[in-house]
Amino acid sequence: MFKRRKPFDVKKIIDVKFDVKADYEERNSGCIERLIGFFRGCPNRERGKMQIIEKVNNIWKKLPKAPHPAIPSKEVWLSLWGALLGVGFTALLAFLWKCPMLLGPFGASAVLIYGAYKAPLAQPRNVLLGHFLAACIGVTVNDFFGATYWSIALGVALALVLMTVTYSIHPPAGATAYVAVQTAGLGSGYMFILNPVLLGAFILLLIGVIFNKLGKRDYPTHWW
Repeated sequence: MFKRRKPFDVKKIIDVKFDVKADYEERNSGCIERLIGFFRGCPNRERGKMQIIEKVNNIWKKLPKAPHPAIPSKEVWLSLWGALLGVGFTALLAFLWKCPMLLGPFGASAVLIYGAYKAPLAQPRNVLLGHFLAACIGVTVNDFFGATYWSIALGVALALVLMTVTYSIHPPAGATAYVAVQTAGLGSGYMFILNPVLLGAFILLLIGVIFNKLGKRDYPTHWW
């Protein structure tokens, strides 16, 4: 009923079992050795990382640093409330009048007017004339060439040149030109120059002058 296996067959099966077991043990021992090698190599890698970090720190320490005088807490609070009032008022009018007065570059202008108010780039001439020229250039470039990668670059470049020769450089105005070319003046064409650009910049500037005077800040340092 049951066939009796020949001694040769039994020996063959046993040899196969021993081969499988030996192969399994060899793989396990290989894994263990790799794990041991990994953990042994960790300190070396950590030391290598520490050396790289130390080199970077040494290079960083040798770089020239700008002076950072202590900022009075009064200045921080004035900057906070000034930005809240200026940007908040333009945002309120935008929601009430349903007009596109919320323009990204105004956030950057607020930083200059209410934070870096002593900077030449934050003075009224730069804010108003810079935004005005950039808006004019941006809308005109879009009108002639549409919104392409090179027309956007052209609009920003021309706005920069025009602001430079008129002594009215205002960094956020570069973003105004960018937006004007990309969106055709937020879809409103040449009206974009009046609203939101001129109207919004004027409101930011007016609140900035009043608020900084009330806070006994020397702003503006010059008007024109």
